[in-house]
Amino acid sequence: MKQFLIALLIFAIPFFGITQDVAFKKITPCSFSIEIPVDMKIKAMFDDTSPDYCDYEVVLKDGYSIMELHSMLNTSFEESTIEGFYEAALEGTELRITYKMLGANFFVISGFNQENGNIVYWKRVLGENYVSDLHIEYNESRKSSIEKYIGRISKSFTSN
Repeated sequence: MKQFLIALLIFAIPFFGITQDVAFKKITPCSFSIEIPVDMKIKAMFDDTSPDYCDYEVVLKDGYSIMELHSMLNTSFEESTIEGFYEAALEGTELRITYKMLGANFFVISGFNQENGNIVYWKRVLGENYVSDLHIEYNESRKSSIEKYIGRISKSFTSN
């Protein structure tokens, strides 16, 4: 009976969304910091570099670009408060919003891209000197492989 229960659990675990722990790595390539699974790769989006801004993309093992990370000096923006950034984002978004949240120095907006139906998760953080964005976008077929990581990735995303 004990062996039957163990075998049942081994086969049932994938169906209940329980996954093995995945190793994460912390990356601080410029003015932001983030933790991503070790099998995801981060690379600069452009060859030019500047102390005023940075742009990176994160790709999955199969080469699919899952995430963009952007950071720019906060003096480059008209807005100066997280509330102002949040209101401007809500007014300017083309997403069909399913979730929104305003924190002390960040906001999160998620929903569906109305052009292609992709799931979108956007976090903007107002740091001391920089405004940094985490933008994750993926299609429905990748939902189960990415959503289990979004909480940890988002929570770890900070700006300097």
